[in-house]
Amino acid sequence: MRFLSLVVGLLLLAGCAPQTGVSEDQRREWGLQPIISGFVPDRGEGGKYKLRERVFFSFTLSRPGYVTLVTMDSDSTTVVLERNVQLPAGQHTFPLATDRNAQGQATYLVVPPLGPSRFRLLYTSTPVGNRELFRGQLSNEAFNRHTQAFLSEAAVRDVAETWMEAVPQ
Repeated sequence: MRFLSLVVGLLLLAGCAPQTGVSEDQRREWGLQPIISGFVPDRGEGGKYKLRERVFFSFTLSRPGYVTLVTMDSDSTTVVLERNVQLPAGQHTFPLATDRNAQGQATYLVVPPLGPSRFRLLYTSTPVGNRELFRGQLSNEAFNRHTQAFLSEAAVRDVAETWMEAVPQ
């Protein structure tokens, strides 16, 4: 009985996490190559952040190219955080140390709504010109369609996904 309770509890917890990632079928269909690795927030995948806390994302590229960072909040609102940032191969952290605002280094602050937020890092071998994608609230299917449309503009492409959770203070 105790084992059954543990299994049910784990299944309930797993159901709370967003369904992130791109399936192997999608990777084949979208023609992705393994270029991005280690894409995670600074507290690890699924890390919890209080409102107004800063979050950083690290990742490694196996070849130079352009990356775009997109988020989808728990209410399905989609926002482009970085677009067509040209980077060399190697390890990187967003926001970049060179990103500046009036107060100093740019930061990503956790803002409402509470709950899990998905982050997709899109790699392309050339900059993508379509600025009409990833706007407003999108269903999971629309998010995937926008991702596929964005990636289809480049001959070499990849995508990685992670998530974090905004919690009350």
